[in-house]
Amino acid sequence: MYQLNYRSQARKDLQMKDLEAILSSANLTNTAFDISGCLIFHNGYFLQILEGDKEDVLAKKKKIKKDSRHEAVTLLGESVVEKRTFPEWNMAYHEPEDKSMRQFVHNLILVAEFSGKSSESIKSFWLEVRKILLGGK
Repeated sequence: MYQLNYRSQARKDLQMKDLEAILSSANLTNTAFDISGCLIFHNGYFLQILEGDKEDVLAKKKKIKKDSRHEAVTLLGESVVEKRTFPEWNMAYHEPEDKSMRQFVHNLILVAEFSGKSSESIKSFWLEVRKILLGGK
């Protein structure tokens, strides 16, 4: 099993319909190629970890890098692992309401701190999630 994670910056004019299109496409292709993972979008940044067959994940990465809805795609980590970290998620998304944003960020930081750090890609993913959620701190 191969894991890869990256960070990118959303286009300034990214709209909700663009995000919905990303999610729809990801759900279809990830299911078709047995790719699981986690996508987080916050403060104009995407953070994503993908896991699956190495050839399929690298093909997905190539497609992601060409996507004009974001820029500055930066590889954060990659690892070969024995099992998936996100076996049930071909793509998960949650859009908290403004009034619950603080609690959402707090909860995600707790997940980042207490999640298993079973591989270098998982460690770098959760470290970057924490940085983005805390505004780069």
